[in-house]
Amino acid sequence: MTRLYTEEFSSEQLVCSTCPHFEECGSCQLQHISDEHYKTWKADRLKTLLAENELEIEEWLEPVFISEGGRRRVTLNALRHENEVFIGYNKYHSHDLAPIKNCLLLTPQLQSIVEKLPQALKNIAHKNHAIELLVQEADGGLFDCVITGLDETGARQTGSIAAMAEQCGLARISFRKDAFSKCETQVSLTPIKKTNGAITVDLPAAAFLQPSAAGEAALIDAVLQGLSRHKLGKKDKVADLFSGCGTFAGHLLNKYTVHAAEGDWAMANSLVEAAKGHARFSAEVRDLFKEPIVGRELRDYKAAVFDPPRAGAKEQAQMLAKSNLPVVIGVSCNPSTFARDAKILLAGGYKLKTIQMVDQFTWSTHTELVGVFEK
Repeated sequence: MTRLYTEEFSSEQLVCSTCPHFEECGSCQLQHISDEHYKTWKADRLKTLLAENELEIEEWLEPVFISEGGRRRVTLNALRHENEVFIGYNKYHSHDLAPIKNCLLLTPQLQSIVEKLPQALKNIAHKNHAIELLVQEADGGLFDCVITGLDETGARQTGSIAAMAEQCGLARISFRKDAFSKCETQVSLTPIKKTNGAITVDLPAAAFLQPSAAGEAALIDAVLQGLSRHKLGKKDKVADLFSGCGTFAGHLLNKYTVHAAEGDWAMANSLVEAAKGHARFSAEVRDLFKEPIVGRELRDYKAAVFDPPRAGAKEQAQMLAKSNLPVVIGVSCNPSTFARDAKILLAGGYKLKTIQMVDQFTWSTHTELVGVFEK
């Protein structure tokens, strides 16, 4: 059984999936084609999308592909049926749960935790609707867990929640009502930190981390390589926009003066605290969708890096397009919104010098990319 796409694959391109859950689970879409054709298809799909948006790209850099078994963060659903808890992803194009025993994408350490969750959740998970669990690994092999959508009965199971942390090897467990609510820490056994280059932050619950350490390293390298084309020094100021917890900021700080702006209060505040020990680093809480950094502010900078969520950075791209920054680097997990933002920059006089594809969404139709714009 193979899923239907607008693309068709010939018989010699097809292979048997190595995952027993592939036909039902909606997480992976492309396990049924050979590795060679998978890589070609991924790269060609990105090139086609950008070409359809009439983007002129001077150079395509060699794409980076991240292997399975390296994913350090996962979002799963859990549902209790009678005395058994089922954990998994949603089925393809459905909200129904596809239970899994293991996932080939995950690191062995994360997989080990996932295997322990059903037993640990027996007194916590719901019968009538699924709860969501985000589990991710930070420095020192410490794991953070955020449970979303827990009802009052489950939330009152404080003994079971503490036992879950011990049983599964979780350094912290937090609750939130929904994806937009504040996380409330229930159990914290060990402080969780994340070191990014020259800075170390106290990692907030549900903070964004790149899905894999290898993917993060590839993106950082692409950004630094893009800036290395310009003669910038430690006194030159670089803006890190949509900075998260400083994935790029800390590495930029090794070479430049850095100002980071992030709209999520918890992540931005972790950077504000980290900045107190660095003369060349500053950070602010700033919603760049509503309040993008504008021209008069951008005069102080020599470069900007932006890494927005999937919605892209339309408002900020409009301000960057009007600037005279010699280099702007865009990082994106959504090629469609990247193309929209790139067209804004090109209309403002920038040239798209290079594209670097980083495929850390293994076996899915999604991919990540880094574009270097120069004026």
